[in-house]
Amino acid sequence: MDRSGIYYAEEKTIFLSDRLLEKNSDFEISHELGHCIKKHEELSDYYNATDYGRRKLEFEANRIAIEILLYIWANEYDFDKEQLNAVKFMEYYNIPWTLEGYVRESMRNYA
Repeated sequence: MDRSGIYYAEEKTIFLSDRLLEKNSDFEISHELGHCIKKHEELSDYYNATDYGRRKLEFEANRIAIEILLYIWANEYDFDKEQLNAVKFMEYYNIPWTLEGYVRESMRNYA
């Protein structure tokens, strides 16, 4: 598998690449959980029909992954909202820098 992970909707199964064992894979795992949580299996035709549909569902899974990890990060390390640091968070979880805007927005909205 040349992907980090994939969610097989029909079987409702997440497969992860062995290479994830070599690095912090929490983001990839949370991303695949995002597909499962949002029941993207019901939208597989939409996902496969257009690039727009695929990008939209991938971004939605990324958003859920960030929310999951932000909850863990803030509670595990007992941060106050003011202490949340987007750069440290993204580096710790290997979150792609293309998602920095959403990470910062999520941190501002974190209750």
